[in-house]
Amino acid sequence: MILQKNPISLVHFMAFPGPGNTNSVQRGEAREEYLLRTIQQVVDDPYFGGIEITRIKRRATRQKVASILKASGKQVIFSAQPVQLINEDGLIAPEDVSSRDETQRQLAVERIKACIDEALELEARALGMISGTDPGTASGLKDREEAKLALIRSLDEICTYARERAEALDRPPLGISLEMFDRVDAPGCKNQLIGPTEDAVSVARQVKDVCGHGNFGLLYDLSHMPLLKGISLEPETPAVLKTLAPYLNHIHVGSCVTDSSDPLYGDSHPRFDYSGSAVGEEELADFITALLEIGYTGGIGIEVMPQPHEASTIAVESAKAYLTIVQQRLDVNYALGSYFFQTRRFFTEGMMDLLNDTRVYRPHLVEEAARERKRRSELTKEGRLVILAADHPARNVTNVGSAPVAMGDRLDYLGRILRVLAASDIDGVMATPDIIEDLLLVDYLLKENGKKGLLDERVLIGCMNRSGLAGVEYEMDDRMTAFTAERMHQLGMDGAKMMFRLDTGHYSRYSIQTLAYCAEAIKECNELDLPVFLEPLPVVKTDSGYQVKMEANELIKTIGIGSALGDSSQRLWLKIPYVPEYYRVARATTLPILMLGGASKGTPVDTIQNFERGMGEGYNVRGAMVGRNVLYPGKDDPAAVASAVCDVVHSFATSLEAVRALRKRRGLEMSALEGLLS
Repeated sequence: MILQKNPISLVHFMAFPGPGNTNSVQRGEAREEYLLRTIQQVVDDPYFGGIEITRIKRRATRQKVASILKASGKQVIFSAQPVQLINEDGLIAPEDVSSRDETQRQLAVERIKACIDEALELEARALGMISGTDPGTASGLKDREEAKLALIRSLDEICTYARERAEALDRPPLGISLEMFDRVDAPGCKNQLIGPTEDAVSVARQVKDVCGHGNFGLLYDLSHMPLLKGISLEPETPAVLKTLAPYLNHIHVGSCVTDSSDPLYGDSHPRFDYSGSAVGEEELADFITALLEIGYTGGIGIEVMPQPHEASTIAVESAKAYLTIVQQRLDVNYALGSYFFQTRRFFTEGMMDLLNDTRVYRPHLVEEAARERKRRSELTKEGRLVILAADHPARNVTNVGSAPVAMGDRLDYLGRILRVLAASDIDGVMATPDIIEDLLLVDYLLKENGKKGLLDERVLIGCMNRSGLAGVEYEMDDRMTAFTAERMHQLGMDGAKMMFRLDTGHYSRYSIQTLAYCAEAIKECNELDLPVFLEPLPVVKTDSGYQVKMEANELIKTIGIGSALGDSSQRLWLKIPYVPEYYRVARATTLPILMLGGASKGTPVDTIQNFERGMGEGYNVRGAMVGRNVLYPGKDDPAAVASAVCDVVHSFATSLEAVRALRKRRGLEMSALEGLLS
């Protein structure tokens, strides 16, 4: 499950503010019975790996709390923010540790040092703090810049003190986290100097990189994000986490209210399901996804506050439920992070050159490799198949998304096919003669160098009709211009693939001709005991070319036509795209069905989910034939995506299980082809 590496804590003084939801806990004056009971409640909750607490004025009570925390073995974070915000007796200026008044600044630093001492008593691992109020821009940026310099001096002194105290106690230094708050000067808001991301990073860079304080970092709070506005004057978004990544050492998740007419306006930390909450499931999902994208492995604190007449447990359980929902979402689990599959790290130019030399000097190895290939005794292992389709360029289809000739780079295209075969459990590949022969040669070269081949026990299917070139006037006249049945039989292949597209409009006669080509090819394959994989598609001509009619009724009618082609259907399989009401589509035939993958979408999540649905829609739905959306899944690893599809088809895995396994498989076995050049 995602976030397993991120200790989840609860901000105790927010969730349990005091009897009757007063703020006695934040003041450090809560009744001992209440404090001990609620802290014990948090540390006993297996959901939480940590707890965030604030000052406790009574030493005897503090010692009892320390015993509870030590016995729990859970991480403890001390929060100095309430101490600073309450500013008891008003003895320190609101600018706090960023005060331009040196006397006031030193007083504020001493207060934080006292908090560090208390944090060490409680054996905390980190301390959170704030910067002090923003001086504003009435005098231009001069006051703000001077305040930032004062803050940097203070943080330098605070981090140094934390390190020195740790050395004296022979323990790791306390982590210091500067929390970023809004700069909104209004009731319910905090109006802090730090502040928007650009200013937070400039301070962190000085403290961590220049001053060398490795124990310093920033605390970003999701509940502050809608209120944080930088130079653009627009609210920040999860994208800022990429900028903050080098300096983040803690995260809070919570919500706020941005409607100034709402009674909870501002940094009020209501439940995510509060009617005026600025953060709901989608915002939380986007935020967690962004954390995964930057590879964040630090702590995450849940910060929620019960409203009047609301039990603390309701607020806490609601927040846990929302975070759990997000942890189960497919889009969040799929997050790529910093991963980026690079074909040339797997299939190199040197390997491509070797393949080219083999084609020039030893082309006969194609026949030898085909003879030596160990074939399956049965087409399927348990009645199901996942086949990689690699025949698109032969039909004038080379685009991937907005890239018009992405599949025209043969090294990249072939490398991705080899990647799927080398590092997944896919059953086989369907391709045109050039691709099949490339694969046979690579298979031979691997075995020649004492390595394991890629094609033994794999299903090899040859593509037959490829003349229906995308974009030409008579595209529906799709003749058999690739493999013949006889050639596939000679190479010991396991099946043939063909397609007809039914255009009932002006060019319908060409669809009828293609039906005749397919019928004759099926007859030839039947004579040689070659299974046929037929793709019958209803299409309509549009201004942007032919489009498949992705409707159950249209597919049902076309299936009836396809099932009856040729002199026998005993070895006939159908390739049918997944559509809503797929159970009706499956009922249209007794023939086994493989679902189509379709065009590349940049992410395979929808495809995996559709395959899960399709596998449950009919007993005769027996797998999938996947192409571009597996070979070109955005930045993802084609082999990991192919394995996820195999999990759904062969193990009936849920989409969530398949996506979680996909994350773990990215980048594995990248050296599988190194034997080619040994």
